[in-house]
Amino acid sequence: MAACTTLPPLTADADLAAAFEVLGQKWNGIILHTLATRPARYGELRTAIRPISTKMLAARLRELVDAGLVTHAQLPPGPATYTLTADGRALLTALEHIRTWWQQRIPATPPIS
Repeated sequence: MAACTTLPPLTADADLAAAFEVLGQKWNGIILHTLATRPARYGELRTAIRPISTKMLAARLRELVDAGLVTHAQLPPGPATYTLTADGRALLTALEHIRTWWQQRIPATPPIS
């Protein structure tokens, strides 16, 4: 009869869990990726990310600012703009990998005849 072996307990990575407290929130990755090309005003983000509600966009932008991934600056004479910080930019490679992973999972759509 085989000896009974006990497996070591599983533990979740605390650093990864902390990162997903921010990154795991719906819309946060989309907002970061949308700001990758240039700073944007609130209205521009709202237009670019159509399914998000105004209340949700405001809440997510506050979270991203609080997390140090986005800055919110009033640049006279225009409206305030949101810009990625260096930490926010550092996430773009990971977001691009996630996007590529997703694209590879989508079954090819047959051509329209």
